[in-house]
Amino acid sequence: MGGSEMKEVETLEDECKQVAAQLLKGVLLKVATMERERLMEQRQDVMKRYSEEKKRQEDEIKMVQENQAKSAEAMKVREKELREKLMKKFKQFEEKKQKTQDKIQKKKHIII
Repeated sequence: MGGSEMKEVETLEDECKQVAAQLLKGVLLKVATMERERLMEQRQDVMKRYSEEKKRQEDEIKMVQENQAKSAEAMKVREKELREKLMKKFKQFEEKKQKTQDKIQKKKHIII
């Protein structure tokens, strides 16, 4: 092989290396782009699950608060009912007591 043939072979080798480097760079860019897209989708999935979980927890808290409010209201109603019942029984007791005292007074007048 002569000097010009060697130079031509070296030039072809250099061109092959450049083409290989460009191909490798293109492949690496494509892989990096695909990986980035995959990570972005994964991030969106995580954010979606986080949002759903947060909403579920907020709904649970709201439901618990509503139940507590209903329970408190029910307790107030029950307390009022019991108070009214107690007052009714107390009035009945006072009326019986008064009737009994009236009878005793009448009997005292009869005896006297």
